[in-house]
Amino acid sequence: MKRFLVYFIILILNAEIYAQPFTLDTAFNVNYNFYAPGSGADVFGLNFEPDGKIMLYGFFFDNATNSDIIRIYPDGSRDFTWQYQGGPSVVPYLKRINNDYISLSTNVFRKLNYNGINTDTSWQNNIFRGNICGSFYKPYFSPDGSMLVGGDTSCNIISNNKRYFMKFFPDGKIDTNFKHYPNNRISGIVKYSSDKLLLYGNFTNYDAVTAYRMCRTDTAGNIDTTFRAALPDYWSFPLYVQNDGKIIVGGTTLNNSVIIRLNTDGSLDSSFNNFNSVAYNPAAGNHIIYTICPASDGGYLIGGSFRRYQGYLRNNIVKTDANGFIDTTYFNGLGFDGVFINLGGMIPDVYSIVKANNDTYYIMGFFTHFNGQDVNPIIRIKGLSAGVNEVEKEKCEIKVYPNPATNSITFNTGMFKDFKLRIFNAIGQTVLQKQLNSSSTTLNIQNLTQGIYYYQLINDKGKVISGKFVKE
Repeated sequence: MKRFLVYFIILILNAEIYAQPFTLDTAFNVNYNFYAPGSGADVFGLNFEPDGKIMLYGFFFDNATNSDIIRIYPDGSRDFTWQYQGGPSVVPYLKRINNDYISLSTNVFRKLNYNGINTDTSWQNNIFRGNICGSFYKPYFSPDGSMLVGGDTSCNIISNNKRYFMKFFPDGKIDTNFKHYPNNRISGIVKYSSDKLLLYGNFTNYDAVTAYRMCRTDTAGNIDTTFRAALPDYWSFPLYVQNDGKIIVGGTTLNNSVIIRLNTDGSLDSSFNNFNSVAYNPAAGNHIIYTICPASDGGYLIGGSFRRYQGYLRNNIVKTDANGFIDTTYFNGLGFDGVFINLGGMIPDVYSIVKANNDTYYIMGFFTHFNGQDVNPIIRIKGLSAGVNEVEKEKCEIKVYPNPATNSITFNTGMFKDFKLRIFNAIGQTVLQKQLNSSSTTLNIQNLTQGIYYYQLINDKGKVISGKFVKE
């Protein structure tokens, strides 16, 4: 018995030491049945509450009357003090404003108290009366409780002028003096800074100023003419605003989805892997990048509806470096394979990825399996701190010099050998590929034009080490 206990303890310790990043965190499991028989479910997002609880919202196919918003404890167990009775309906938006929750479902805003009860019906009714537009989209709330929101169709509210953009006072009544005119739908509003907003949608001008699908305004709705977004054709929306003010944008073109990064003035950031960070779904017509979440190493986790990223097989989620190049170390398994029953082959989606404080990530979407294991449509995965990251050991050994370089550059990999080297230019084009079989390799770069270049060193296990150098 003693020998068995020692052996068992060793197994546990080894499991902890060699735990892999981005694997399922089995300590988290939502105690809720999201599914009616033969159905799926959509979890669109979550909010962390000051008391440590978590709000989940989406479209749950559970046939329940109090569905689509639930509150859980950090371990996933249900908080039954939440008594929301607004469903079943699609809830794409939920936000806490002071002591209230603001939800949006079926084009109706509701103000709910901590227990999920609608206690301010006058606010809701005022907004309903002011909404002649039909659909509402993702709003922005000012600190005073007033709301900016885009509409779906033209609204004849003020002197028969077409309105796709409206302001409502804290009591829910429409501000008839708010007169800003995009020429088409505003699909959402994202906070850019303390005094700036990003508006996105189908418009091509805003207040008679050319603004293709995205513009930046102040919180009063006045356009910032120093910003002009260099966007791809078709649908685009801001996924993440970096601390330096640069914006990562998801775009869906005719044949695939891409991510790009914009500078603070809206111009294309040439240091990012623009237009070459392609997500593609050969099994279906949809190929959308829904979410980007910063990882603890400066890279990103990207989620959406896709089966390939930069040519690599990835099911709905991928890890990249800080410039959008795939990190092939991670998510090599089945991913979100979505083994659905009676759903007619519907494709799984990842709608949202949210990082928690302890280097774990919540992933939400429309799926039933992760790496072949039955899961709810929200899971938690472990971060890069799980186990020993061997890539960091190799990074310490690698030296790239001189930098800046003129005629040649040396890659010294120390005790590590057998790397595949790829060098990209500033717009993501591969300019050199080479197999490195020695611990020190010097390359002639006289033919490269001056500028910034990025490299990837991929070892025999598929792990990636990336960096950059300057060619003078």
